[in-house]
Amino acid sequence: MDDYTWKKRLEARRNRRKRERYFALFFLIALIASFFLYIGVYTKTPNYAMQTAQKALSENDFYTFNRYVDLVSLTSKAYDDLTVDIFKYDNQLSERERSLFENFYVLIRPQIAQGAVEVIDYKISNNLWTLPDGILQGRQLGIDFDLLLERSMIRHTTIVDIGNVEYSDVDKATVNLNVIEDYTSTPFTLQLEIEKVNGAGWSFGGFEFNLLDRKWKVGTLNFNLGTSDWRVVGINNYRDYLDIVAPTLKQELADYIDSTQEIVDRYNAAFRVQQNEFSYMQRTQSGVMNSQQKERIASYIENNIIPMLQNRQQELDSIEIPNGALYLSKLRRETSNITVSAWAYYIKGLRENSAESFYTAETLHKQELAIDQRIEEIVHNSAIGRERPDVIN
Repeated sequence: MDDYTWKKRLEARRNRRKRERYFALFFLIALIASFFLYIGVYTKTPNYAMQTAQKALSENDFYTFNRYVDLVSLTSKAYDDLTVDIFKYDNQLSERERSLFENFYVLIRPQIAQGAVEVIDYKISNNLWTLPDGILQGRQLGIDFDLLLERSMIRHTTIVDIGNVEYSDVDKATVNLNVIEDYTSTPFTLQLEIEKVNGAGWSFGGFEFNLLDRKWKVGTLNFNLGTSDWRVVGINNYRDYLDIVAPTLKQELADYIDSTQEIVDRYNAAFRVQQNEFSYMQRTQSGVMNSQQKERIASYIENNIIPMLQNRQQELDSIEIPNGALYLSKLRRETSNITVSAWAYYIKGLRENSAESFYTAETLHKQELAIDQRIEEIVHNSAIGRERPDVIN
């Protein structure tokens, strides 16, 4: 190879390598720019916040979900929508009583909101609905939290997809969330109120990095690569959702109550007879039952009371249960099972002189009474609901 040809090839090789270096540099710059664009722009949009929150739900990640959804604010606003007319149509209340109840419901809003956060936290983390502890247990605040959850429809609402975003301000927007109510298969678009929140960062020496705002500071250089996170703070049309779905659920519940009323009345009358018989069998002159009396009572419970409870539940199960009455039917089945278990422990206590069995029976009886009270409230509210304009008889 002559000297001229060799130099030409060498120069071509150097030019090729230079082009390759330029291409690699351009690719690296484009990659870095894309990365900064992603973390500085897209990750700070309402869409990203919603997508991340939805992913956190599927991955049981409450910490991430709570970063993009302000549950305290959201549940507080939803509570107001949920309870705004809870006493409005109860004609058994005087105006003064109604006003007192409404004011009380406002006062306990913070406790209810915090309890809802605990419940949602547990649901997301463990995929299980439960009830809050502490002062919200039972009816210590004069409110049945389980009934409130059922009324909220949160346990039977399924997210379908995330819709478009509508900006009302640079720091405020509305995100459309398409959902479906499972009992009635009713589709609905919830309008989520979402706001921009300030971030918090860290600094070291002359270098500063704001974690949420993506802001770098080195000396006099200042690079701001994005805005703050977006966070859901409320549902603008939650009340509309309740008003659209609730009438169907209430009508189905009312129909189910009507279709089972004869069974309930008939067995209630029979239970009253059994209650009188049971009370008579417990009478003693000394206040202490002898062994024959205990066995007679145990046999009566075993052969009369428990079979009647089971027969009642079988008849209730034979009635078609519409979706709007699933909750009530579940409570009736639950109270039947608990009552049978309570009587079984009571029998064991009689036959074995077991204080522990009597204590278990009493504990189960208290649970049964709590559920019975819940059932009575549902039936009572259903009767009130028939007088409302949104339920057609």
